[in-house]
Amino acid sequence: MRKIFYLTLLLLWNTLSQAQISIHGQVQDDAGAPVPAATITWLRSRADSKSVTTDSSGKFLIPSLQVGTKYHLEVSAVNHEEAKLTLELKNDTTIRIVLPRNNTMLNNVTVSGRAKLIQMKPNKTIVNIADNLTIVGSNIAEALQKIPGIRISNDEVSIPGKGAVQIMQDGRLLQLSQKELLSYLKSIPAGTVSKIEIITNPSAAYDASGNAGLINIITKRTTQQGYSGSIQAGYKQYQHYPGMDATGNINYNSGKWQLYANANIFRIRHKYGFRWEEYYPDRTWIMSDTGDYKQQNLAINAGADYQLSSKSTIGFNVGFSRYFEGGADYVRNSNYNGSGQTDSVLTTYADYFPVARTQSYNLYYKTKLDTSGKTFSLDGSYLTFYRTDTSNVTARSFLPDGQPIPSSTARYTNATTQNINIYAVKADMELPLSFARLQFGGKINFIDMYDDLRYYRVSNPGYTYDRDLSNEYKYTENSQALYVNVNRELGNWSWEAGLRGELTQTNGYSFLSGQRNNNNYLKLFPNALISYKMNGANLFSLTYNKRVRRPTFWNLNPYKSILTAYSYYEGNPFLQPEYNSNFQLLHIYKNKLTSALFATITNNGFDDITIAHADTNFVLRTPKNFVNSLRIGLSEAYTFSTFRWWESTTLLNIYYTDGRSKLSYVADRKGWGAYVSNSNTLYFNTAKTLAAAINFWYQFPEVSLVNRSDPYWNLDLGFNAVLVKDKLTLNANVQDVFGTSAASYTNVVNNVQQRYATLQLNRNYSLTLIFKFGKKDLKAIEHTNSDQEERKRI
Repeated sequence: MRKIFYLTLLLLWNTLSQAQISIHGQVQDDAGAPVPAATITWLRSRADSKSVTTDSSGKFLIPSLQVGTKYHLEVSAVNHEEAKLTLELKNDTTIRIVLPRNNTMLNNVTVSGRAKLIQMKPNKTIVNIADNLTIVGSNIAEALQKIPGIRISNDEVSIPGKGAVQIMQDGRLLQLSQKELLSYLKSIPAGTVSKIEIITNPSAAYDASGNAGLINIITKRTTQQGYSGSIQAGYKQYQHYPGMDATGNINYNSGKWQLYANANIFRIRHKYGFRWEEYYPDRTWIMSDTGDYKQQNLAINAGADYQLSSKSTIGFNVGFSRYFEGGADYVRNSNYNGSGQTDSVLTTYADYFPVARTQSYNLYYKTKLDTSGKTFSLDGSYLTFYRTDTSNVTARSFLPDGQPIPSSTARYTNATTQNINIYAVKADMELPLSFARLQFGGKINFIDMYDDLRYYRVSNPGYTYDRDLSNEYKYTENSQALYVNVNRELGNWSWEAGLRGELTQTNGYSFLSGQRNNNNYLKLFPNALISYKMNGANLFSLTYNKRVRRPTFWNLNPYKSILTAYSYYEGNPFLQPEYNSNFQLLHIYKNKLTSALFATITNNGFDDITIAHADTNFVLRTPKNFVNSLRIGLSEAYTFSTFRWWESTTLLNIYYTDGRSKLSYVADRKGWGAYVSNSNTLYFNTAKTLAAAINFWYQFPEVSLVNRSDPYWNLDLGFNAVLVKDKLTLNANVQDVFGTSAASYTNVVNNVQQRYATLQLNRNYSLTLIFKFGKKDLKAIEHTNSDQEERKRI
């Protein structure tokens, strides 16, 4: 692979046959002050567009342009008018662009009061949330649920009909488990975010994780001298339990320094539960689990950027979080005979006291090598995750009349320790060539995990160590990745092609069983895009990419977690990654109507499966690679903005899934599914400082892998008011108004029909106040950390 990589670079360099020219410029307002974070989009006649963003001094560079070609430039910035101009270049050109702050019409200038809420592109969708009043009072987890085409259900963020996605923040993949990821997203106020990118066709420069692609959350960073920030306080109620969250962030700029810090604390109490049913030929097994938990989280993040020169920047970021979610579960497991009468009842009561601490450190450097647009960046990261958990379990059996069965009580206590260290370094190079733009780079990372889970049987007079349930496990994973990506525009056409190769070595060892599991494998992840802009109204594109979903570290740990005296969960150290190939044919009409045909092929798919036998009461739940599937579908999205007081987006996905099990005891499943959503924002005054939101989605029955889900749906209501000259914001929300957003599904294992349902406990109410201070002109920045893929697996 190394020889092919170097040969490719040599061929690309040898084709460099003509000189390049560029545009240097600065964007200023009508008072002569620089305009940071302005977007300059340029395109040739009937060609697709590209864009750059001005720096803190309003300067920009557009490299790799062709002599004698006519270019159209569109320049825009928040709270400024939009400028348009046409240039025919003969050599390097320097220009000055003025964006007035008022609404006066000038030559080649068009008023642009607010950025479009949704912008469709061939490989991604951009949702501008900075000026969306119904979102800024929310946290990011709540904001994602209000975006058409994104769904959060059962702690998973997904694109309906297409699968799960991975979450990035400023280009940094958040490597946390699904539950901890949502807790982290709840700690980020939406008011600190500029836009959200839904990247359905990531290039080879991105890590390969994410079945249906990536969601990139781009935060704001002030670029003006001086200080600015905000304070946010909110009241939230789940069920009948009150909760609170508070966030503060501050930015201070002086000379070449940019300093920032933010902190968040939230405390809530909520119920959690599920129902699990097994229908045997001669009896029925039903287990219900209801938990009552208190959740407390503290997160602190700080960093600085220093401009070494006009071309180079160095920066660092440190983060700390402490997470606690303690409480108790009450499990009731009933066995019914063929006549529906109770045979026996098992009960389990367990309390949990987990505390998790995360520390992260990141150092990065980026430089422009020349005026043509050559850039180099280097990034190093270290993350440590430490978690302790103490639990006490009491299990009892009862007769049908409710009398306890003698000597049936079993008591356990366990202590768990998990320590994970992740080291990562990545380098990226971007070279504008005469015929295309070339990107290449690499990444190496090292993961070291240690788990110690000790179970003790509680008896008179003391404790007895249970070796069968306990486990001490060590896991290491090292990977090396190289990528190359090329893109070019030619007339009405544009294309992109890339290849990422990832070499992985893993080693897992159980100290108690002596079991060792090693892997060493190389996987390639190609991507491609071809787009054609037929005219100003129609854009067509065809995309392909291959993605991977890796097991979490808990999935790989062969520990046992007791559910009842006869049921438990066990990790699987032999679990392998899942691979997904995605195809899509897309048509965008006037950035209002987007139509797509899509197909996804899943190989080596894994999921938790419940293994039960008709001749025993024991039930085991464990993750396995056991399914291949094919999904094909049609997607339609329409954005309505005819009236100034009403913005609406409607989405419809219809798809067919064929899931084929590789295990003889797990039944295949195939069938249709559909998803529809409608998001509305209503403005009550011309300044658009008073607004309301009505968001609705409905998931029809669908097949996912080999599971068949029942229908479920959601309705959210919100109100937002901006007061005191944009300094104070009041936001009120009701999420999941009717408590109908939890999923349930069925499958068949060992000819036993199974049903799993999450209890409807998602409804909550919130009231939030936000106060802003200092200067408010903000710039959206992106930065890619080197440990971006690994954090989600914790």
